[in-house]
Amino acid sequence: MVAVGADWTNNEPLLGYADALHEKRYSAPASGTLELLTRAIANPKKPHFLILDEMNLSHVERYFADFLSAMESSTPSLALHGQGTLLADNDLQVPARLPLSPNVFIIGTVNVDETTYMFSPKVLDRANVIEFRVAAEQMASFLDSPSAVNIKSLTGKGAHFAEALVARAQSEAHLNDLQDKDGVVISEKLKADLMALFEPLTEVGAEFGYRSAKEISRFFAIHHELSGENWLYRDALDAQVMQKLMPKLHGSARKLSGVLDTLEKFANTHDLPLTKNKVARMKKRLKDEGFTSFVDN
Repeated sequence: MVAVGADWTNNEPLLGYADALHEKRYSAPASGTLELLTRAIANPKKPHFLILDEMNLSHVERYFADFLSAMESSTPSLALHGQGTLLADNDLQVPARLPLSPNVFIIGTVNVDETTYMFSPKVLDRANVIEFRVAAEQMASFLDSPSAVNIKSLTGKGAHFAEALVARAQSEAHLNDLQDKDGVVISEKLKADLMALFEPLTEVGAEFGYRSAKEISRFFAIHHELSGENWLYRDALDAQVMQKLMPKLHGSARKLSGVLDTLEKFANTHDLPLTKNKVARMKKRLKDEGFTSFVDN
C-alpha cells in the first residue's frame, strides 16, 4: 500500500533515482515499490499487488507515465537509470531496466473533490473502473450495530487462489464460438452491442479503441468461465459498460444529453441495472447543474 502525495511530479517516489553524490549507489524510494517489483520477479507464481491510495491527489500521468508506457509493450520494463547495476540499501541490486512482471497487479483508489485531478483517457483505457457506493439498506443495516472493520480477519483468506490467479492472468482467453444457454454465439452478440454504442460514444469523443475492445472480450470469456452454468450475458455486459465504456463521459448538457439518452435506452433494452442507475444519476446532475461526469464528487 503506497500513499500517493500531492507533490508527486515525477516517478522518483515510486521508482527512486541514481545517487549523484555516491558512485554505484541507488536511492530506492521509501514506498517499497522497488522491492515489491523485485520480489515479483523472483516469485513468478505468486501475485504481488501495488495499491496506490488516493491515486489522483497528483497528476497520474506525471508519476505513473513509466508504468503506462510499459503496459504498451509485449515485454514491459521500467527504465531506472543508465549506469549498469547499482546498489541500494539492504543490498538491493538495481539494474538499468527492471522488468514489469506479469504477476504484478496495480490497483488505485480514488476519491473525487476539489483537491483531486481527473484521469486522462490514456489512463482510463488501461483500467477497469469499479465504482463503490453504499445503498440505503446497507447503511441502515450497519447502523443497527456499528463496529470497526476488522481488516485482519481477511488476512490470508485468498491465499489458495494465488497461483491460479497468476496463471489465469497470463493465459489467453477467447470467446471463439462460445454460445450462451440460448445457443447464441456470444462474440457475435457482443460485437452487435458494442457497435451499437460505438457511434454515439464517438460523437462525444469517448469512443473505445482496440485495447478496450480486446479487454472487454477477454473479460466476457473469463466471466463466463468463472460463473459456470449460472452465467448471464447481461451481467458481463452491465459490468463492462460501467467499467470500460462510461468512465470517460464528462461534459455539458449540450454534449452529453444525446449519448446518455442512448445509454438509457440501451440499458433498458438489455436490463442492465448498474448502467440504468448510473445513467439516471448522471442525467439528474446534468439537469440540476448543467454538467455531469462519470465520477461523482
